[in-house]
Amino acid sequence: MNRPDDPLLSDAAALAWSERNQRWLSQRLAAWRQRIEEPGDAAVAPADDDADGFEPAALQVASLFGLSVFETELLVLAAGVEIDAALRDAVAAAQGTAPGQAVRLSFSLALAMLPQAHWDALSPSGPLREWSLVHVDSDAGFSRALLRIDERVLHHLTGVAAFDERLTGLAQFADAPSVAAPDDAVRAIAAALGAAGESVAMLASDAPQAEGRRASRALACAVFERLGLRTLCADVAAFASACNGDPREIARTARRLDREAALAGAGIALALPRDKAHAAAAQLVGALCSPLIVLGTLSAAELADLPAHRVLRFDVPRSAPPLRAGLPPATQAAAQRALQQFHVDAALLEQAFAHVAGIADAGAVEHALWNALRTAARGGLDTLAQRIDSRARFDDLVLPPFVLAQLREIASQLGQRRTVYDEWGFGARHSRGLGIAALFAGESGTGKTLAAEAIANELRLDLYRIDLANVVSKYIGETEKNLARVFDAAQASGAILLFDEADALFGKRSEVKDSHDRYANIEVAYLLQRIECYRGLAILTSNMKAALDRAFLRRIRFVVQFPFPDSAARGEIWRRAFPAAAPVHELDWAQLARLNLAGGNIRNIAVNAAFAAAARGTAIDLALVQGAARAEFAKLERAPGDAVGALRP
Repeated sequence: MNRPDDPLLSDAAALAWSERNQRWLSQRLAAWRQRIEEPGDAAVAPADDDADGFEPAALQVASLFGLSVFETELLVLAAGVEIDAALRDAVAAAQGTAPGQAVRLSFSLALAMLPQAHWDALSPSGPLREWSLVHVDSDAGFSRALLRIDERVLHHLTGVAAFDERLTGLAQFADAPSVAAPDDAVRAIAAALGAAGESVAMLASDAPQAEGRRASRALACAVFERLGLRTLCADVAAFASACNGDPREIARTARRLDREAALAGAGIALALPRDKAHAAAAQLVGALCSPLIVLGTLSAAELADLPAHRVLRFDVPRSAPPLRAGLPPATQAAAQRALQQFHVDAALLEQAFAHVAGIADAGAVEHALWNALRTAARGGLDTLAQRIDSRARFDDLVLPPFVLAQLREIASQLGQRRTVYDEWGFGARHSRGLGIAALFAGESGTGKTLAAEAIANELRLDLYRIDLANVVSKYIGETEKNLARVFDAAQASGAILLFDEADALFGKRSEVKDSHDRYANIEVAYLLQRIECYRGLAILTSNMKAALDRAFLRRIRFVVQFPFPDSAARGEIWRRAFPAAAPVHELDWAQLARLNLAGGNIRNIAVNAAFAAAARGTAIDLALVQGAARAEFAKLERAPGDAVGALRP
C-alpha cells in the first residue's frame, strides 16, 4: 500500500502516486459537484480503485479503518468542502447556508445524496468518530449535524505528507538508527509480532540508561523495518504529563497515536520510565492496537491489567560494537584495548573514531582514543557521583613499601582482568566476584583518598566519589534505587568507585527490633550483593574498620591498612608539601617532622602558611608555619604541646 509519506517509495514513484491521487480526488469531487448541482442526474457510482492496482488515499483510509461505502463517500465529500471552492458553493446552496457563514457538510445532505446511507455512520463507536476522522457539531439536532474533516486526515487524503500536531512533543518518527541491532534478535521478535495477534514485544535491557535506550530503540527500529513499517517513538511519561493523568484523555491520545501510526504505516516504540512504575503505562499499552514494542519492562501488576494482550518478553543483547573495516592498524589495536575497559555502543565508538581522525602517531592515537571513549562511557555518572580529577601518582605517596606493594597489586589485577577472566576462563565459572573490592583503613589524613587517585591515574580511569547525601534516603527502597543507578552507570564507564567514610553506609547489620532496623539491614544486604556483582574496582575507605559489617570481609579482596606516619615519613611529607616554585625560607624538615600530624593535616598547614606569606609578600618561613600549625591543632581540638614552641629557625 503506497502512502504519501511512505519511505520505501522513490521520489519519482511518490510523485507519480501523488499526481494520480490528486487526479482521482479531483474527478471524484467534480462528479459530486455535478450531482449536487443537478439532482435529477444519475447517482455517482461508489468509488473504486483502478485496475492496475493504484489505490487512492481515500480508499486506503477506508481499508485501514473499516469504513463502509457511505462513510467513505461522506469523508471524501467533507474533504471536498475544504479544498474545492466550486463544490463548497454547491453544498452551501443545497443546504441553504447563509452568505458569510462557514460551510460545513450537513449529515442530512449526506444521507440524502450519498449511496448506501445508514444512520449509525455517526455513532460514537463507528469508525468516523472513534478514529476522529470527522468532527461533529450537533447543536442544531443530530439530523442537522454539521461535519468537519480532521486536518490530519485531510492532508492524507490529498496526498500531503503530514504529522498530527497534537502529538508534537509526545511522539516522533525515528531516524535510521546508528546502532546496529543483532540480526538473530531482529528475526525472532519480528516473527513473534507477525505471528501473534494483539501481541506486544517487551524489550528488557540491563545496560545503563543511555546505552540501554539506544540499543532498545535500534532493535525496535530494525524489527519494524523487517516488517515493512516505520517506527513511531513515544514516551509514557510525556503522555501522562500532557494528559495530566486523566485516564479518558490518555485513551483519546492513544487512539490519536494509533491513527497516526496507521496513516503512516508505522509501528509504535513506547518508552517506559526508567527505574519506576508509572500509572499510565498499562493503560496506554492496553489502549494501543498498533504493532507495539515496549522499551522497558512492565511490572507483574501492570501486566495483569492487559488480559487482551499477549506480552512477549525479549532481552536486548549486549555486545561490543563491531569495528568497521578500513581502520588504520594503530587505531584498530587501540580501539580493541579501550573496548575491553569501556562499554559503548556503535554511535559513541564512531564519534571517538572521528575524534582521532588525522592523528598519525600511534601512541597519540592510543592516548586520544582511550580518553575519548573514557569520556563517552561516563553516561549519567557525573550526575550521580563526584568525579575526582586524579593527579596523584604512586611516587607521590609516602607509605611503607608493603602498603605500596598492595596498591600496585590492586592496579595490576584491575588491568589484567580480561586475561584472567576471559582468556583463561576464570570468569566462565562464576558471574559474581569478578570485580575488585578494596578496603582502605586508617586514620583520617593518612592518604587513603590520595592512594585511590594514584590507582586511577595509573590505569587512566575515572575516579568517582560517592556522595552519601545523594545516595542515602529516608524513604524505604530509595537508597537501593540510588545505589543501583550508580553501579549500573559505573559498570559501563569502567570507573573506579570511592565510598569515602564507608562505615556510614556499610555498617553492621543489627538485631531487628523495629521496622527501621529491618529496612536498614535490607540496605546493607543489597550493598553486599551489588559489591559482589560489580565488575570494576570499588574502594571503601574508613577510619572505623571495626564498624563495618563482617560479611564484607569475604567480599573484599584487599584490605590495606594505612599506618599513621612515623617521624621519617612525616619529614618526607613536609618536604613534598611545598612545590619547587614556592618561596621557602630555611625550613628544617626534621624539626617539622616532630609535629605528630597525619599527611592531610601537614598539607593543610603548608597551604595556610603559603596564603599567609602571599598576603604579607614574603617567603614561607618558620613563623608562618608555626602559626598555621597552632591553628590546625586547635581545629583538631588537640593540644600542640611543646612541639610547636620547640621549633626554632
